[in-house]
Amino acid sequence: MSDMFQLQAQPEEPDAENAFPEGPVERQPESTGEVLDDEGIPEDLVEKSPIWLVTFGDVAALMLAFFVMLYSMSHLQSEKWDAVISILATRDEPVKPGEPTPVGERTITRIDLIPAFPTGYLERILNEKLGGDPLLADIRMTGLEDQLVLSLPTDKYFDGSDATLNETGIRTMSSLAAVFRQFGNRLDIRGHTSPEPLPPDSPYQDRWAVSLARALAVAKSLEQAGYSGDLSVLGQADSVYRHIDRDIPETRRFELARRVDIVIVPEARGQ
Repeated sequence: MSDMFQLQAQPEEPDAENAFPEGPVERQPESTGEVLDDEGIPEDLVEKSPIWLVTFGDVAALMLAFFVMLYSMSHLQSEKWDAVISILATRDEPVKPGEPTPVGERTITRIDLIPAFPTGYLERILNEKLGGDPLLADIRMTGLEDQLVLSLPTDKYFDGSDATLNETGIRTMSSLAAVFRQFGNRLDIRGHTSPEPLPPDSPYQDRWAVSLARALAVAKSLEQAGYSGDLSVLGQADSVYRHIDRDIPETRRFELARRVDIVIVPEARGQ
């Protein structure tokens, strides 16, 4: 044959004996589209990270560890930091050069409030105080659910139907003011009368006016003795007379009705 023609090797036909090998045939796994692990991929086909990226990561980790070590050994100057914070806190806006600055400092008035105490605790304290002072021995104290009531008999502290405190009443208010200054509970002053008619020569129009005038006299005497808290004053005449025990003689009920109550509530004054 001429050199112009090239002989092509024909594929050999499988030998009939080797076409069907003996023993179990090993089946090739079908492709499932899943990513194989690096262990199952040949080393020459695994895409490796660039050398510069590995070096950059190592340098970044070393720098981070270096700065953390520096911060752990540093000492924060808290005095200078507090001074800067205090200066910034007092300025709403930064002061520009050339602008006038305020001469005085802006301050807020501070009010120190005395806390209010539970009425049960005050009842124990006042029991000792009333029992140890002869001027306060005639004051009746009644503990209610959320109030403590000190009842001042007007027959002892006022003369007749008058609404002016006598000398005993003034000294009693001075002793009470010293006690009331020690706690911050609100005080209500309530005047009461018996249902008896007023004397013809009474300067007051009715029992409401008498009860209010006596409550005001007690409140003013407490203020003059040094008590600086707010006082609520109320005249109730004989409106609560029906609550007095009816089993006692009527004359005794009249005596109990003629009184001025100082009501101590568990709320702090000024609220």
